[in-house]
Amino acid sequence: MANRYNLVSVFLFLSLSFSLLVADENSQLFKILKKKEITASVGGDYEPYYIQNPKPGYPGFEVELAKAFADYLGVTLKEVVPLQTFADHAKAIKSGRVDISFGNSSSLKRGQQLGFSDAYYSTSPGALVNKSILPAESEGQVVTNRTYRNLNDLKSLSGLVMGAKDSTSNLEFAKENFPRVTLKVYPTDEATLKALNDNEINCYVADNLYLEGLIQRNPSLKIKMQPVVEPVIEKQLSITMRKYDLELMNEANFFIREMKRTGAIKRLKEKYFNNNAWVR
Repeated sequence: MANRYNLVSVFLFLSLSFSLLVADENSQLFKILKKKEITASVGGDYEPYYIQNPKPGYPGFEVELAKAFADYLGVTLKEVVPLQTFADHAKAIKSGRVDISFGNSSSLKRGQQLGFSDAYYSTSPGALVNKSILPAESEGQVVTNRTYRNLNDLKSLSGLVMGAKDSTSNLEFAKENFPRVTLKVYPTDEATLKALNDNEINCYVADNLYLEGLIQRNPSLKIKMQPVVEPVIEKQLSITMRKYDLELMNEANFFIREMKRTGAIKRLKEKYFNNNAWVR
């Protein structure tokens, strides 16, 4: 009787294992492991997250993360695809052009379209502000270091004209928190920065870490512009993938936890955001 019971138990176990194996074939993780390669998208105009024509050893913060994740899975990072907006990333994932995406911040609305891993880093909306709009001291010197440290500090300013890249959480933040301020929308961050330099706007809203990288690349910006980069809200950057792709999500979450625990994320942050060695 005991032997019959053991045989039935083994049969049920093998049947369940076979069912799980068949189900696995429908997952993106199974496909990645089978082809032994992975393709990732990153923000195409957010140096130093992704760097065009990079210096040797400095491909970009998120490119290095993508390579580390590929190494963890034991596959080759086939391609890194630079894209512009969340809509671009979502389309690329849904169409199968890429397997995963880096650099997207989460929201309830975005979570209806894609699956979001645990956050590997947090940023916040920040700004570059033309110093000419800041109040002057009695002797006529422009105040650049008094109370203007985060975006909320700018609410007391008059004559503010903001600009932000289209289809970004930074644009949504500006709309929600500065409803009475003139807000201009541009297709790219490059176009928004040009508008700031051309005095079409006097406040350029973007990720605070991106703005810090921008200043490292263009130190002369600080002559005319005041960085306002202290956090106001937490924007969690995650690995995104097809919704309900739970097996790939589990691997991404474990990878991120280990990258944080070992200090690897912190070292990448220091490499790209605490110095300008990556600047060409």
